[in-house]
Amino acid sequence: MSAVLIGALSAPLLASVVALLAGSRYPRRVGRVGVAAAGVGFAAACATTVHVLLNGPIRATLQTGQGALVAEIGADRLSALLLVLVYGVSTVVQLFALRYLAGDRRSGWFTAATGLLTSASAGLMTAGTLIGLAVCWSLAGAALCLLLATYWELPAARDGVRRTVTAFVIGDLALWSAVALLTLLRGNRSLSTVNADLIGNSSTLAVIAVLIVVAALSRSAQIPFHRWLPATLAAPTPVSALLHAGVVNAGGVLLVRLSPIVSGSPVAMGMTFTAGLVSLVYGAVVMLTKSDIKGSLAYSTMAQMGFMVVTCGLGLSAAAVFHLVGHGFYKATLFLSSGSAIAKRRQKAARPPAPALTPARRAAAQLAALLLPAAALYVAAVVVPLHGSEHGSAQALLIFSWATAAAALLGWLGRSPDARAVVAAGVALFGAAIGYLAVLGAVTGFLAPAIPPVTVPSASAPGIVLVAVVLGALALLRHAPGTGWAGRVQRFIYTKALVAGNVSAIRLTPQLTGAPR
Repeated sequence: MSAVLIGALSAPLLASVVALLAGSRYPRRVGRVGVAAAGVGFAAACATTVHVLLNGPIRATLQTGQGALVAEIGADRLSALLLVLVYGVSTVVQLFALRYLAGDRRSGWFTAATGLLTSASAGLMTAGTLIGLAVCWSLAGAALCLLLATYWELPAARDGVRRTVTAFVIGDLALWSAVALLTLLRGNRSLSTVNADLIGNSSTLAVIAVLIVVAALSRSAQIPFHRWLPATLAAPTPVSALLHAGVVNAGGVLLVRLSPIVSGSPVAMGMTFTAGLVSLVYGAVVMLTKSDIKGSLAYSTMAQMGFMVVTCGLGLSAAAVFHLVGHGFYKATLFLSSGSAIAKRRQKAARPPAPALTPARRAAAQLAALLLPAAALYVAAVVVPLHGSEHGSAQALLIFSWATAAAALLGWLGRSPDARAVVAAGVALFGAAIGYLAVLGAVTGFLAPAIPPVTVPSASAPGIVLVAVVLGALALLRHAPGTGWAGRVQRFIYTKALVAGNVSAIRLTPQLTGAPR
């Protein structure tokens, strides 16, 4: 299985070399080679997942004659699941790009950079040493910048590359500084050994933990590094989808894999939680002001990554992994289907407007939208007991699912707030809650043996409550009436968010000039 793992990591890189050599002459064939390489990696990732479930982790090490560790790759349950995400998204995106970029002179460039990105992201998930992790981290960032430069002739594309390079360089310098300090302290050792040795409260470890958090925030487009993600939309749509194959969600991977180090510093954990919560609110609010599909999805990703970073800041590693894997597949699908989303929005706009509700009926609809999901999740939790392997992870995910269901239900009941709609919503929510908890329990149970040990912050429980309050307030504010104090708050937030979401005037160039894709 070590050979299978090495082959999976190498296949996309070989496809990248083929694309560089022959991509300009045989773009279609080279694109198929890229799809085949990613497909082989996906099959190997699935086989690896089954193997680690039945037989335990896989390790392959390279040592000097004196026994010193040079390099190591491996796969446990956590790495195997993340490999499924990386290769799954890469396979689907490259298959989509065969038609999307058909006849495009830059399709070979796309295949070459995608192969490098896929191999680097897979290496990030399986690296067994700090130096190997940092090398793969930097390679994945460089590969993304190459993909963003696909249409370099567009001013918006150059602006996106500049912003991304700036954020990534800051994050990479922070990560490499942390790796250098750790290597000086402990040498180039296995990640599992380093994690076990470095749990502590010394000032050096606090600096290392903060540097790791800075690197994670920069890669996940969290405040104050949030401007690069919405500036990448001039790249082809497959590139936007490919972001979710271990790039924008790599910050969460880094925080989880190095969680024993980060959680040893209260300052680093507080910094993680605060940046994630602020980014969650910022991304969610700005998302509602965007009129373009991809722009809305980009800010939605920022908000979702904010929730993932918040869970890391609360010490909820299993929740973070479950969320980043589910979100990666889901958001990549939304980006690839953004063209059809335009037709769906036109259909929605063509519907007759919802009838105006009286204040009493609006209050009843809001109350039902908040209570029904909570009741459905509570009853489902009694039927399907939550996995107790990690404190609070399941509860945090239930809070997120409650807020999501409440926001959706507010829109539904706003159109037909009668008794039949409430009953139908309750039945549907209960069925969905049972299925959700079953999947949640299976995944958290699967991940439990591979989740690194975490020092739980003392403020974890109040933090979970704060996240619930913030998500509930956002859901209510979105559907609040446009009159009175609620309307004034809405208009104030809307205008501020509209300005904040305008990355720069240059972002309008492709739309105004009719530039391709």
